[in-house]
Amino acid sequence: MYKQHRYDQPERKFSTGLPIGVMLLAMMVIGGYLFVGSELSNDTQRTVAIVLPTPDPSAK
Repeated sequence: MYKQHRYDQPERKFSTGLPIGVMLLAMMVIGGYLFVGSELSNDTQRTVAIVLPTPDPSAK
């Protein structure tokens, strides 16, 4: 319907550069955020302790 009212006008050409550029920029920002966050939270003195519950002697 849009094309039938466009007399003597060149056909529009759509570019995908902007959406791809925005997507790549967003990926770079998210990757940088995750990298910086992992470097800030990386503590070499942190130890992990696993504590298991003691079994109840009356339960069998």
